[in-house]
Amino acid sequence: MELEIDNCVHKILTEFQNNGITLVEWETPLLRRLGYPLAPKPDLIFLVPDEQIQEACRIAEGNGLRDNNRRPSYLSEHANKGFRYVHGDEGHRLILVPLSWTGLKQDELLPLDSSALPCSLWTVPMPSLCAAYLRIITAEKRGSMARVIAVSDLTAVVVHSMFDTSYEGDYMPLPEDEDLNLSDEEKARWAEKDAMELEAAIKSINQWHFAEGTEWAKDMIIELVSGKLLL
Repeated sequence: MELEIDNCVHKILTEFQNNGITLVEWETPLLRRLGYPLAPKPDLIFLVPDEQIQEACRIAEGNGLRDNNRRPSYLSEHANKGFRYVHGDEGHRLILVPLSWTGLKQDELLPLDSSALPCSLWTVPMPSLCAAYLRIITAEKRGSMARVIAVSDLTAVVVHSMFDTSYEGDYMPLPEDEDLNLSDEEKARWAEKDAMELEAAIKSINQWHFAEGTEWAKDMIIELVSGKLLL
């Protein structure tokens, strides 16, 4: 986890560790780990078990952290979930989000090498993240900013982990672009490549291990990558 934390946050994370607070990486750091090429940000966003979140907030506030009136930026902020604290001269965020909002169970989480932090850290595997985001999308109103962000993040992380999105320049050409002047043979090769990538993606998703009771998410993700599901 590529982070630079100030002394205050270092002390808070140390107290989290000493008090047995479970911290689960969420949003930008997690999406980056799963293959979505987002720019790293200095903000910290953690899922915290519901029974521990009040104690985590007490520790943060006991070290002088408070919220301010900055506009929301992250999914959890737009959904009005969790507790946001601001620290440092540049107003970096520390956001603590209840684990129950995502529907994730603690036995779905995986330990993470967090040697850059003074505390233990857990992460979310791809199948569990997909199920969590689908729950959030279903719960949020269509057209809400929270739903828009959740759909965008889920689609992007799945696409970037499953398909070849590498290209040079400011624009990724598509076979249907008129100015490409592709021959029928070139279009056929392009279509074959897309079909092979889709087949490989579906095969990979079918091999994912979904937690008990979340197998429904596999079918939805397959429909999503196949273009049959519009969230």
